[in-house]
Amino acid sequence: MIEANRIYNEDCLLGMQRIDDASVDVILTDPPYLYLKNQKLDRPFNEQRFFSEAKRVLKPDGFIVLFGRGTSFYRWNTMLADLEFTFKEEIIWNKSYSSSPLMNISRIHETVSIHTKKNGTINKVKIPYLEMKGHDIDAIVTDIKRLKSALKNTKSLDAVLSFLENNKVPMDGDNVLSTSISSVIGTQNRCVAAMRGIQNGMNEKSIIRTDFTYSRNTFKHLLTGNNESAGAGKREINVVQSMVFGYNEKSIIKQGRDHYTTIHPTQKPVRLLERLLALVTKEGDTVLDPFSGSASTAIAAWNTNRNFIGFEIDKEYYNASVERLNKILATTKQQKIAI
Repeated sequence: MIEANRIYNEDCLLGMQRIDDASVDVILTDPPYLYLKNQKLDRPFNEQRFFSEAKRVLKPDGFIVLFGRGTSFYRWNTMLADLEFTFKEEIIWNKSYSSSPLMNISRIHETVSIHTKKNGTINKVKIPYLEMKGHDIDAIVTDIKRLKSALKNTKSLDAVLSFLENNKVPMDGDNVLSTSISSVIGTQNRCVAAMRGIQNGMNEKSIIRTDFTYSRNTFKHLLTGNNESAGAGKREINVVQSMVFGYNEKSIIKQGRDHYTTIHPTQKPVRLLERLLALVTKEGDTVLDPFSGSASTAIAAWNTNRNFIGFEIDKEYYNASVERLNKILATTKQQKIAI
């Protein structure tokens, strides 16, 4: 039988036969795309048999989350439809770099499709403000302008806005103020302090409020209140709420890749996989990656309190991925996986 929280060095089609029916919550995987010539990563597999096994092992409300591109990817989506899977969503991973610089078109994205076996529902997930918008200065400038329009005293906001628009460090008398929210600020600008508070949280205060006003009206981020107090429909209020509660996950996810520590040519960022898992799983669920590669899916599952099962047919990548995973397990004093 298959044990949870292990990666196996074997063909996934053989390994999946030992998984019980309807015992897996999510399959998150990046199969061989079958378009590379003489490349061991593009090892052909029995696609029809693989997707039939996927349907067998998934729970009725389970999901399959599939990376892919080109002809094979569209063929796989059609196969899933023929097996009566329900298409739920398509995600674009914006890698922000070109994985094929010699091509006529620099491809900087990968496509992910999400299907449910029968009746799964995608979770509503909030992403922190800075993680969602930290790469998009124009969007932050727009938010600051919206906040500025709602406030009478905008001196501090003007300082940060000037820096973002003109790439200049604002001055306060003879003192140069740092707008880096991670640096130590000697003479503290109030708006910089506010930005640090948004990112890092506020120190506890000597007066703690626990009051909560309930109303039948529910607005953005599930806040309650009347129209006047909640500011329903006002863009400035929506900006502030998004800073506090985060943004709904979007269909385009921008997530950088670490080029210098990868152990596999198609290695996915762990944070990207964590965000995908958040959409289709809850804590304690079991996640299967039949083409485990670098074990990024296993690490993402472990980081978010999910169980994992992985299969990797290539011995070299299996050894490297288990070593990588064992370093993670060592930090939590968990038993290491034997190679």
